[in-house]
Amino acid sequence: MEQIQEQVRTKTPEILVMEDETSLAKGLRMILEKEGYHVDTASTGHSAMDALRNKGFDLLVADLRLPDMDGMDIIREVREKRPETKTIVITGYPSVSSAVDAMKLGVTDYLPKPFWDDEFKKAVEKALKGGKELYLKQEPDISYARKDVWPHRRAEQVAREESPGRPSVLIMEDEPSLAQGLKMVLSKQGYDVDLADTGLRALGSLGKMHYDLLVADLRLPDMDGMEVIKFVKEASPETQVVVITGYATVPTAVDSMKLGALDYLPKPFTMDEFIGAVGKATKAREEAAPAVSVAPPETEEERLIQRREVLRVLDRTSQDLHFWRDLMQAGSEVLTDYHLSSEAKAAIVSGDLRWINENVGELTQKQLMFIYKRLEREAW
Repeated sequence: MEQIQEQVRTKTPEILVMEDETSLAKGLRMILEKEGYHVDTASTGHSAMDALRNKGFDLLVADLRLPDMDGMDIIREVREKRPETKTIVITGYPSVSSAVDAMKLGVTDYLPKPFWDDEFKKAVEKALKGGKELYLKQEPDISYARKDVWPHRRAEQVAREESPGRPSVLIMEDEPSLAQGLKMVLSKQGYDVDLADTGLRALGSLGKMHYDLLVADLRLPDMDGMEVIKFVKEASPETQVVVITGYATVPTAVDSMKLGALDYLPKPFTMDEFIGAVGKATKAREEAAPAVSVAPPETEEERLIQRREVLRVLDRTSQDLHFWRDLMQAGSEVLTDYHLSSEAKAAIVSGDLRWINENVGELTQKQLMFIYKRLEREAW
């Protein structure tokens, strides 16, 4: 048994290179074999499919233009039938649309030809180690102030409390006419929409409020929109992102999708395209898997963790009215990101002040606001 486990741990990765240009295929094979990988090659789509059916591969290196079929069809087949196989695209005909389509299918990288040997080796190494998540930094690049950057925020927050259940969207776009037009379109579709015309204002809003979706322009007057996307996916990974840009390029399309953007729309786009992308993003947010249930705490450490989590929830209710509204309307469904037992969730949702006092301790006036409001609603 130990020998079998050791063989699994030390198994050499198997790679299939699907490339119809013979000299390039041989060159890539030689590079990979020097790195210690086992490599097969396929010059057509059908021969690649035969190889994939007969042998398990850890990685597929896929050209998109093949003599007999579209390489994207093979990638779809692999993702459906062998989802554990990672994929890197290499293509001499790069385009924003094919880059976005490939990244949506789950490929870990998209390399326009010609590329350097080191670029290729780095992409292969990252794909085999896990892919997309390796591109996210551990800490956000930019700090943000928690002051209110929107003078009319208070009125908007009150309005949102009166319209529960509406998905919330932040549009980060510096062109006023486009921003207002997109806001008008989404408002008619039933979304709550805020605008930010700079990256810093977007960060300020994201620090104060919870949003289901960020619509992000990439070229802003004060900073790169990609930095805001990085911050969002690190601080609030459940928030979906749709990129809109008037300067569409293959590298930015690939990088934004690696960071977790759900779609990438080059300007100009039609309103139907925009509404469709937003609809898919909010649907993906709603379909996110719930967290695993947590057993009641038994040790002192577990009780301290639960106390901290309860206080985190109550602190957030005093700072984030989106969260307050969702917790009031949907109950424990919005607590899936917190390490809480079912009885702790029930106590928060029902406003069980006795349980909270016994298991958490005394609360501040701000922390008590949600509990009092919940008890008041129950009394009605």
